[in-house]
Amino acid sequence: MSDPSVKVQTPAPRQGAIFTIVGGTTIPDRAAVVRTHCREGSEVELRREPVDDSTIGVWLPCPMLKGLLTSWKKIGEVPAETADFLRAPADLSSTVVARGTVKTVYAPVGRDEAVVTVELRATA
Repeated sequence: MSDPSVKVQTPAPRQGAIFTIVGGTTIPDRAAVVRTHCREGSEVELRREPVDDSTIGVWLPCPMLKGLLTSWKKIGEVPAETADFLRAPADLSSTVVARGTVKTVYAPVGRDEAVVTVELRATA
């Protein structure tokens, strides 16, 4: 039973912000990338998939060679409803349809699973 005298405040999302859970992060290779490189505050790109433009992948920059190079790795996809919303106003010639910031990450060691939530913003 909850105590009515206790008030929990959560910050309101920014105007126009979209929050979504990233799907497909339980694939072992993706879970390993999330565990190694993904942190709260990490920047991500949302890109049209070349084979199926109805799917929008979530891509994370991963440093290589002690940070001298960056390799972008796919960590999952946005849900179909979010993909539909993002595709509508996007320029069809653009691969990147939005950018975002990782808000939460859950990637336990020793398990092939990860959960990532992202705050999205349209590309300018």
